[in-house]
Amino acid sequence: MGNQARRPALILVKHGKPAIVPDVPRSLWALSDEGQASASRLAGKLARFDPKFLFASPELKAHDTAAAMGEVLGLAVRTDEDLAEHRADHNPFVSAAEIEALIERALRDPDHLIMGEETGAAARERFAAAMERVAAAGEGTKVVIAHGRIISLWLSAELGFDPVPFWRRLGFTSAAVLAEHGDLEIIDP
Repeated sequence: MGNQARRPALILVKHGKPAIVPDVPRSLWALSDEGQASASRLAGKLARFDPKFLFASPELKAHDTAAAMGEVLGLAVRTDEDLAEHRADHNPFVSAAEIEALIERALRDPDHLIMGEETGAAARERFAAAMERVAAAGEGTKVVIAHGRIISLWLSAELGFDPVPFWRRLGFTSAAVLAEHGDLEIIDP
């Protein structure tokens, strides 16, 4: 029974590395081969938590990450539209430094439209509604595959921390393991 106490209530996973195509909207990017391999590796590490449910954003890179993890974990993927990333398909494709600066501003000022088609606060509310449905799915550990900005916006509001350092730490195919008593552990693939 000692292992039961170590099982997390929730595991939030940032999707694997996508195949970046600058002329294609970000929400349509597929998972890269590297992302596929890291998703399988991470699933192997998360198996010790005995997850019972697997949820995913409908975006290809997230859904494909979930499918790869589901094969290892023996779980079917449940898709929820509201687990999608903070909507920013119409932002121009800019340098990594420029996008990082925009993301930092958007994370720290979620009430204003800094980038994309919705404010961070609106995205967080949408994601929160999905997380309520995830919580209601049944007993057992739940794994949610989503996106870095939306996970950072929601989790920082839930736990009361600065979202930017967390967003910077949460790499592709990293898992934020949230225990019922509020402890947070990051596991990389």
